[in-house]
Amino acid sequence: MGCGKQRCSTNLMRQDRLLPAVWTLFVNGLVMAAVLSGCAAVPEQRTFSWPDLDRLQPIEDIREVPREIWQRRAIAYSGYRQGQSPRLDIYPSDEEVVEDLKLLVDAGFGLIRVYNSMGHGEQVVRLIDENALDLKVQVGAYISKSYAENGEFNGRELARLVELANDYPDVVMGVSIGNEILVSWSFVAVPPAETIGYIRWVRERIRQPVTVNDNWEPYAAEPDDPLSKVWGQIDYASVHTYAYWDSGFKKWPISQPDDQALISAAFNYAQDNYAAVKTAFDRNNLEIPIVIGETGWQNLPSAREGSALIPDFAAQIAGPERQALYYRTMQTWAYSDDWETPGDGDIRPASMFYFAAFDEPWKGADDNWGIWDANRQQKWDPGKNQAQE
Repeated sequence: MGCGKQRCSTNLMRQDRLLPAVWTLFVNGLVMAAVLSGCAAVPEQRTFSWPDLDRLQPIEDIREVPREIWQRRAIAYSGYRQGQSPRLDIYPSDEEVVEDLKLLVDAGFGLIRVYNSMGHGEQVVRLIDENALDLKVQVGAYISKSYAENGEFNGRELARLVELANDYPDVVMGVSIGNEILVSWSFVAVPPAETIGYIRWVRERIRQPVTVNDNWEPYAAEPDDPLSKVWGQIDYASVHTYAYWDSGFKKWPISQPDDQALISAAFNYAQDNYAAVKTAFDRNNLEIPIVIGETGWQNLPSAREGSALIPDFAAQIAGPERQALYYRTMQTWAYSDDWETPGDGDIRPASMFYFAAFDEPWKGADDNWGIWDANRQQKWDPGKNQAQE
C-alpha cells in the first residue's frame, strides 16, 4: 500500500490545490516570524553532513519512550489567539500560555506537541518548567527547504532544539525534526539525505528519542525508496492521518452518510493508513513503535466550498458533532476503552497527538481544528465520562 501511480497522481492534485500564493505567504511568514523572534545565535559551529543513502544502515541503539509517557493523553498545542500571529511577530503572553497549559491539564492531557524550538515553542517549555506543570513535551524543529535555500535558519532551529532538550530533560520527552517535509505535496520539502543529516546531528547531541512528523504515505515507502532510509534513523514514527482532508480527494468512498457511518469510514481509513506503514516497516525490517503524530477534524470549514484551499466534500462533512465523534473514536483506538491503555506501537498506536487544542485564526484556511475556539470556549467535552461509555 505504498505510493502507487494512482495515489501519487492524487497527491499531485493535492499539491496543486495547496500551493496557491496564500500558502507560500503562510510558509514565508512562519520562517520570517521565527527569524524575528529575537533568539540569540548559538555559539557552536553547526556543520552538517549528508549521508550516502546507498551505504546507510539503520540505527541499532533505539531509544525507548517509557510507557508511562505514552499513557498520557496527547494533543498538539499552539497558543496564538485572536490578533496574534508569528507572521506579525505578535505572540501570546506568558500569562496566556500558562492559562492554556493549565486548561489542558485540567482536561486530562499530559503530553503536548509544539512545532518549533525558537520563540513560542521555547516559551512553552520554559513555562512548564517554571510553573511545575504536569506536562511532558515533544518539541519540534520547524525546518524547511534545502540546506542551500534555508540552511542558516534550519541550523538555528536545530541548535535551539538541542539546547531545550538538554536544559529541560524533565520536560522534553522527545524531539521531532520537521513537519510534513517529506510527503510529495509538501510546501516545505527537505531532501531525504538532508533530513537524515539533521536527525543524526541532533541525535548525537541529546539523550531523548528523535522522530519525524509526516504524512502516512512517505512512511509507507517501499524498501528501494530513499524515504525508507529516513525511518531507519529515528526512534519512533510520528505518522499523520487525515481522513477528513483526504475525503475530498476520493481516497475513501462515502457520500453524505449519517454521522456514525461517516466516522466509521474515517476510522477505517486511519486504520488502513496505519496498516500500510506497519507493512512497509516489516518489509524494511524496521522495529520502531508507531505513534499517530497528528489527526483531527474541522468543526467548520475554514474556506468556502469550491475554493482552491479545501476539498468540496471535506467542507460538507465539517461539524462539531462529527469532530467530537471522530475524536472519541480515535481516542478509544489509541488508548483502549478506558482511555488509559495505549497500544504497543505495533498492533495499535503507542500514542496519539490529537490536532488540535485551540483554533488559530491566523492560519486562515487551516483554522477550526481546535477542541476550544480562539476565545478558549470549549466546543465539546474532550473527557471520557459515563455518557460516552
